[in-house]
Amino acid sequence: MFATMIRRPKDGLWQNPDFMRLWGAQTLSAIGTRFTREGLPIIAALTLDASATDLGLLVALSQLPGVILSPFVGAWIDRTRRRRVLIMADLMRAAVLMTLPVMAWFDAITIGQVIGVATAVALFSMFFQTADNAYLPTVVEKDQLLEGNAKLATTDALAEIAGPALAGVAIQALTAPFAILFDALSYLWSALLLAFIKRPEPPLVTGEQAPDLWRETRDGMRFVFMHPVLRPVTLCLATLTFFLSVFAPLYVLYAVRDLGIQPGVLGFIVALGGISGLVGARLAAWAGQRFPVRRVLVGALLAYGLVTCFIPLAQGPLWMAAGALCIAQLFGDGLWVAFSTNATVLRQKVTPDALRGRESGTVHLLTGGLGLVAALGAGFAADWIGIRTVLWIGAAGTVCSSLWLLALPRDLDQG
Repeated sequence: MFATMIRRPKDGLWQNPDFMRLWGAQTLSAIGTRFTREGLPIIAALTLDASATDLGLLVALSQLPGVILSPFVGAWIDRTRRRRVLIMADLMRAAVLMTLPVMAWFDAITIGQVIGVATAVALFSMFFQTADNAYLPTVVEKDQLLEGNAKLATTDALAEIAGPALAGVAIQALTAPFAILFDALSYLWSALLLAFIKRPEPPLVTGEQAPDLWRETRDGMRFVFMHPVLRPVTLCLATLTFFLSVFAPLYVLYAVRDLGIQPGVLGFIVALGGISGLVGARLAAWAGQRFPVRRVLVGALLAYGLVTCFIPLAQGPLWMAAGALCIAQLFGDGLWVAFSTNATVLRQKVTPDALRGRESGTVHLLTGGLGLVAALGAGFAADWIGIRTVLWIGAAGTVCSSLWLLALPRDLDQG
């Protein structure tokens, strides 16, 4: 079975130059993203001596603009060329990130700047993710969506292997602000490759009515919540994001301060998740082709929730604490990739092209909004009742998020 999963399939995507450019655009930027993901909390925690509350504010405030604007961005993306949005988002993220090494050179970084950079990057990442989810079906055929998403997940898994380890070493050698410069350059690389994609996009949304973002946003949200498949999937993703966002402001602080793990070692621990994610990307395609999607989603998410329990279980000597985090990374990421890849494919298949931007914007509104509340609350709660207790709440909620998926039609079939 495993040999079947890892064998390179003979398919048309390897001969699809536009998909290969899209894939290549995401490869290096996926690695670079890890430099910022690891670097910003380290700047706040170690350089600026931020508390758990500060880190909660960092995560929450950085998400606020994207949450407010996401449904309108989705409606706007349905009326514009999505590739242009992808390129614009890459260029803006590169420009914003370059301010960190510049200010570090003058020894002038503040927690306000870190929050501002995180906010801008999160905002333009929301633009990118919303457009990207809608753009992929333009580049590949409908029956290749599972394979295309699995390949993109493979890239993300490889980035999770190399990115955190490289980021940890670079942060220790260069300091976090200068290591983040690599991420800025990766976004420029992504924009360049996207500029060379040639396949034309479908005609823009037109109609007898004049453009009205408010009306179109309401139409998109109504479509999602009236759909028998999208409604439970969206509610599951929203709940899941809420509880996973508990980990976002606390994980680095928990590992570095509470468990005493050095940034370089933590980078290698996180990299183990990439190995798991690489297998999970293959498992996602294999399972999605052989089993009912409902069973794949419920099973993968339940198992993922149970594995996250190893994070709050981490304690004791350094080797034991690090070992618990290694287990969570080594098994959890693969299960997450298997779940999220099949969930994304399902969303893309049941959503008409004219509504893909609004569907993605609605999902981002709910996941981002609840994630913002969770991240903010997690910081305050951690200073009040302790980080470990808050992480246990996050792990338990992750398991319970799978209950929404029981509302999916029992005869649901991706094919």
